[in-house]
Parts: sequence; structure tokens; C-alpha cells
Amino acid sequence: MQRLADAHAERALRQIKFVLNRDFAGRIDMGDYEGKQPQEREKAFLSRGLAALATRGVTGWNGEDRDEQAAMCVIDGRDDHGIDAIAVSGNTSEIWLVQSKWSPNGRASLDQAAALKFIRGWKLLEKHEYDRFNKRVNNMAERIRAVLNSFQARVHFVVAVTGPGDLHPDVLGVFDEEFTETNGFGLTLDLQVLDTHRLWEQVRVEEAPEDQPIRATMGQWLYRHEPVELYQGFVRADQVAAWYSEAGRHLFRRNIRDFLGGTEVNSEIADTVIGDPDLFLHLHSGITVICDSLDATFPETRKQSRPVELTLHNASVIDGAQSVTALHRAMLDDSEALAQALVSVNVICTGKDGSDPGLPTRITRARNRQNPVKDRDFVSLDRTQSLIDEEFSLRGLQYTYRRGEPDPAPEQGCSVVEAAIALACAHPNPRLVVRAKQNVDTLWERGEGSTYGLLFGERLGAAQVWGSVRLRRAVGNRLHELSQGLRGRGFDLADRGDLLIAHLVFQCVDRKEMNSDEYDWDEAVAAAVPLTDRAMPWLMHHIDAAHGSDSPASVTRVLSDPTRCRELSELTLRDLRSGAAAPPVSTDYRAKANRRPRKARRPNSVTILLNAGELSPGTPLEYRPLSATESAAMRDWLTEDPRRVRATWTNNRKYPLLWEADGGHHSPSGLVMTMYELAGWEDSPVAVQGPARWYIDGERMDKCAERVFQELGEEE
Repeated sequence: MQRLADAHAERALRQIKFVLNRDFAGRIDMGDYEGKQPQEREKAFLSRGLAALATRGVTGWNGEDRDEQAAMCVIDGRDDHGIDAIAVSGNTSEIWLVQSKWSPNGRASLDQAAALKFIRGWKLLEKHEYDRFNKRVNNMAERIRAVLNSFQARVHFVVAVTGPGDLHPDVLGVFDEEFTETNGFGLTLDLQVLDTHRLWEQVRVEEAPEDQPIRATMGQWLYRHEPVELYQGFVRADQVAAWYSEAGRHLFRRNIRDFLGGTEVNSEIADTVIGDPDLFLHLHSGITVICDSLDATFPETRKQSRPVELTLHNASVIDGAQSVTALHRAMLDDSEALAQALVSVNVICTGKDGSDPGLPTRITRARNRQNPVKDRDFVSLDRTQSLIDEEFSLRGLQYTYRRGEPDPAPEQGCSVVEAAIALACAHPNPRLVVRAKQNVDTLWERGEGSTYGLLFGERLGAAQVWGSVRLRRAVGNRLHELSQGLRGRGFDLADRGDLLIAHLVFQCVDRKEMNSDEYDWDEAVAAAVPLTDRAMPWLMHHIDAAHGSDSPASVTRVLSDPTRCRELSELTLRDLRSGAAAPPVSTDYRAKANRRPRKARRPNSVTILLNAGELSPGTPLEYRPLSATESAAMRDWLTEDPRRVRATWTNNRKYPLLWEADGGHHSPSGLVMTMYELAGWEDSPVAVQGPARWYIDGERMDKCAERVFQELGEEE
């Protein structure tokens, strides 16, 4: 190995290589290199290990199984189409596509040919051609499809290289061309380059000791010593960013969320602190840190106008984890800008003698309940909504329009969100369904000519709302049935084009007096199925005619463009209204006949019990831990208040449990996760099977549902 001129980079490469061998040896599949020369096998392993390391870093995974989880994302090998690893977020609509290049002398880079191959691989994924990839991609196909179908998906292209990371303009041009064509049409693509310095910084963060003190030089501070010590003041953003390097992810052990990755909010934080550092203090809500103890020194004099230097022991950021990590990433790009920006910081020392041992949890809960006000919230102030609610009640139906209210069961009513989407489909202008599909929040925009005003006019009544909802549901249900026999672009259209097809159906039913209470909605809903059977193939016909069946323009892009949708709607409606027979769906879009049918999935426990009418409202349920570990972690907290183990059954399909401890409605799994959080169980699972922990008259809910399901099957 040629000795590097930069000793700093040489040390970084040595540590990165050590971590790759320690964390991923034996976890990454190297079966395709059996029998090859050791040097060739090692080079391939280090490249794949680098992809796994980058995946672990950009996703923010930090659980006990983080190494195994990252290793499972590596797809490098035959039929990888230029992609070395794929990670799919579990809680946001994000996908990371990673290409890695390992060089033992720190000179790795990405050339134009590799970038083009990377983009071609992405295009295959975008068109759902998973069968073109190896089995590792096929194993995650459903999760990839689910994210790409969201219409608000973010796809991050990650280039990880043991080199300087400065990509050639020709290489950047490959990415820029694809991003320009795609961004703004539902999907959002971006590029992240992880060079040797960034990869080493990631390793340092991950390896930081658990109890690493952090320091804050605070200006214009306020102090209060009762009931526990509290400092409030301003801290330079670069110092806050440095906490992450010093303490690593241990800094967030008490936070209800870890770093969520490259979300829109986190990107805005980084853009603001770099682009407008002087205003960052005014635009950012601040950070709260709790600690077991602190040391305060005063370099000049103990005056609030002069700085105080705080050293915080066993500190945890309980509000602002996203900000700290976003600032840390921004610091790697522009440390000078961060030195000019200030952050409002609250420091609370909870470890003093005689303090409440439950205080850290109480503070964490309180500080994370300050939810932002959205346009959706102002809907509840509109008199039209309360009038619709009154009319629904007169008809024996439920209508919810305040954010946070549980949605009624489908046969019992609807929410304002479902109503808005249905009314957008009914509107003559297809632009509204495009906006609704991309981001339902756009439906709440107010002002002259706003979408909300177009949907919820003063004359709108419950009959039109409920009828519109029923018709849209009928179209959606029929499309779901049709999609089972489709694949490729055909499946995508049935799945992603549901709102546009519903819009076409609405325009073909008798619209005269649709806003009247005497309108025959039963007849309109009955016409939905045959109209859907004709609308979908006609729409597919015109998409293929306009863009070609093998066009790189995916269904997502076509349906995200208001101009394209208006043109397609006009052509499709012309043919539907003419009465002409629908063209046959291409065999390329039909599921292969020799494909093994999917095993019918058993409905979830709540659905089974509700459909069977097994439980009457008010039936008591009892929480019981599933394992000894869970029992030990929850015992003390449950003992404090016996109401915490008790809930009663309601007929709400989404939130059927009424928890006695807070009087709120919850789903079985969601309530268990809430209980973990309130109990302060730091090592709790990231996901649980809630019905396995709730008992009905001594019988587990999931077992009860399984028994009922089998009995119903025998009756049939």
C-alpha cells in the first residue's frame, strides 16, 4: 500500500477498515467469491462493507441489530444494476440507494460510467421491474413498492468512497439531469456524497463513549435553582453540532425519537443555518437538554450579560434531536456559517438530591407535546364543518373534522380528510386530484381561489359529502380487485391512479342536481364499478399512446403532472362518453398465468373481532407483558397506577381500545408503544404485536381472533 501523504486520512482509513471487519465480517453474503483469491475477496468485502457502513449512517439505525440490518441491505453482486445497497425507511417515505467504492490508498471516486449505471438501476426500480434484479432486491420489493407508491417519496442517492469525494462535473451532470426531470412530480431525488472524512466522522460518532460530557458556552443566560437547576440562553450552532461528535447517539437515549434521516424539516434546518445564519435563532424553536449534573464556570464575571461555561454530565437532548444531527451534518459542509448562528438552549439538571426520579420522563413528554399548528387545524373553526357534522348526526352517521379525533368505522361515517379527497375527485378540474395525491395538506389551503374554498362551499351538505365518499370508495375497491390480475405499469395505474380514475367516473355519472338532497346516490354508486372497468383501460391506452409503453416516464411522473392529467382526462372522457368498448389491457400488464397465487392474508385481529361482532362495547381488556424482560421493565410503572393495565373495547376500527389511564382511544399496538414510552423503557422494541399483549377474559386478543377466524371458515 502506497503510504498516504495525509496522516490524518491514513488514520481514518485504518479505523474505517477495522470497523468494517469488526461489524460486518460474517454478516455480508460473500458466497459469490468462494474459491477466489484472498486479495480479490477482501477488496469485494471492503466495498460491500463500506456500503453497509454508509447505509447504517444515513438511515440513523442504532439498535442492537443495526449491523445485521445494514448488512441485509447490501445487494452488490450479479444483477445489482449498479446499486450496492438499498435501504427502506420504516417510518418515513424514504429510500436510500448506495454505491460504494473502496480504495486502500484513499483515492476512490465515481466515474461517469458508474454514475450512468447507477441511474439506470434506479429507473428499473422506479418502473417496479424487480425481476431484473437479484433475489436480495426481490426480497424487499414490496417495501420498495410501498414507498414509491406514496407520491411523497424521497430517494437518496448515496455515493460512499474512500477518497476526497469531489465528483467530476460530468458525473454530477448525470445526477442533475435525472433530478431535474423527476423532482417536482411527486418523487424527490437528491445526492449525498460520503467521502473518507465523513465516513470517519460517522465512525467517531458511533464509537463515542456513553457518558461523554458535553460543553456549552451560553450567552445572555437566565438561571433558576428551584426545584431543580435550569439554565436558558444562547449557544453557538457549531458548538451544538459538536455535541454529536463528542457524545454520539447516546446523546438521544431519552428522546422519543432518534434522527429521522433526510426529512424535509431536517433539510430546511441545514439550509437555513448555512444560508441565513443571522436569522437562525429567530426561525428555530430551540433545544432542550437534561443532565444528571453540571459544572458552571464564569470566565469573566457572574453577570447574565457575560457568558457562562457549562459542562453537562450524562446529558441527553430530549427535544431537538433532529436539529442537533442536522446541524452536525451542516457543520461538515460549512463550519464558518454555523459559528455565526445562535441556538436557543434550555438546560435542566434533573439529578440533584431529592429530585423526582420520574422528572426526566415528565419533562420529555411535556416538551414533545408542543405540536405545530397546521392549516388542517383551522378547518375545525369553519362553520361549514360543524353544519356538515350536524347533518351527519341527523342521518345517524359520524363525521370527524378535528385533527386527533379517531376516524369512524367506514360503515358509520367518514372524516373530513376522506371527504376532501372524495370532493376533489368529484370536481371537474383534475388539478385537484393531482394535488390531493401528491400532498393532502394542500386541500386545506385558504384564501381567494383556494382549494379548500372550491371543495367546501357554503351550500355543501351531508348528502353530497357522504355520497361522494361512497362513490370514491366503490372505485377504490374495484381498482384493488383489478390490480390483483395486473403487473408492471398496469398494476401501477390501478394502484396509484385511483384518484384520477375516480375523477373520471365522477364526470361520467349523472351530475345534475348532485348537490341536492334528492339526488340518487345509490344509482351513482352502482354505476361506479362498470365505469371503472372501462375507465382504467381507456386511461392506460392514452398513457401508452402519449408516452409509449416503454417510455422512461413512469406512471408516477405522468399522474403528478397537472397538464398531462388534464390532457389524458379529456381524451379518456371523450371515449367513455362515446360508449365505445374499452380496449383490451396489454398482455405485458397482465399477471403471468403460471405465477403461484398469493396466499390469502388473514385479516388483522381487530378487523376479525369487529366483523364477527365478537365483543360488545365496554368489554374489559387487560395488558400483560409478553416476556420476562418486558415484565421487569414495566412492573414498577404499572404498579404505580392500576388503571394503566386496563382498557375497554369500542367499535372504532382504527382505535378500538379506550385506555382507562388517559381516557383516550388507541390501537392495541399503538397503546403498547405509548406505554413503553411513558414507562421510560429505553431498550423497548421498535415494533410490537399489540394484540398478543391484551387479554379478554383471560384469552389473548390475537388467539381469540384466530379462534373466531377459524370458526367462521368452518361455517363457510
